[in-house]
Amino acid sequence: MIELAPRHKHGLSLKGPVMPAAGIMGYSDAYRRLIPWEVLSAFVTNPMTARPRPSAPGPRVISLPGGLLVHTGLHNPGVAAVIRHHRKHWAHCPVPVIAHVAGVNVEEAATCVERLSALEVVAGVELGLPDGLALEEALEIILAARKAGSLPLIVKLPLWRASDLAPRIADQDGADALTVAAPPRGTVWHRGQTVTGRLYGPATAPQTLWMLRQVAALIEGALPLIGCGGIHCADDALAMLDAGAVAVQVDSYIWKDPTGFVRMSRAVTHLSKDKKNGAAE
Repeated sequence: MIELAPRHKHGLSLKGPVMPAAGIMGYSDAYRRLIPWEVLSAFVTNPMTARPRPSAPGPRVISLPGGLLVHTGLHNPGVAAVIRHHRKHWAHCPVPVIAHVAGVNVEEAATCVERLSALEVVAGVELGLPDGLALEEALEIILAARKAGSLPLIVKLPLWRASDLAPRIADQDGADALTVAAPPRGTVWHRGQTVTGRLYGPATAPQTLWMLRQVAALIEGALPLIGCGGIHCADDALAMLDAGAVAVQVDSYIWKDPTGFVRMSRAVTHLSKDKKNGAAE
């Protein structure tokens, strides 16, 4: 078993190291016919905010060499609607459900976490921090989320801010684990206009691995780490586990090849268990 929240009174135990990243598999059963829940160690929902948010205008998915740029504007129906429509599916999920909250500000984070903490079917919250947030603002949002609810709290860090934010977050009471990291932002010229969004694809894996190693060295085991970004094969996932992560989140590879993801998840789970058993001997 993998413990994601050893500092939390209830903990958050996983049977294996592989789960989807936020925003990849919807809010509940959108991928149920393609991916059996049993190959996941946990299910991470799409992001949610306190109030509904419309889709971003203009093109939302742009294909690039080796990946995608995705610009959604955090489109979602709001936390109340998400709970209303999906809590029954969560209740029947055979693995822990981790609800992803977009921590755009203190009020949004607190409102979402308070509502989610009232549900027995949610095992934990992953709080995503905006890219341009100042350190003190980030700490305020984390503290508000911690005070608003009783669930284990995973903080998902912006990729290029992770090494700045992680040591201070690890020193404070609030976060139980850290995800390294949210997809990096990029801008492309598309049909006569610039479009800014998040970058997905295998090219982000080396960036994530580099940052994960920096964060692991800086916090020295103070919090469990989840590696996330660009994993498109078993070796990518195993490299992040070797760099200090206890678990990994897979993003765009699930869109590209759901069947391949199932095989990869099983392989990584098997290989990581063999490695642990070998180390124990």
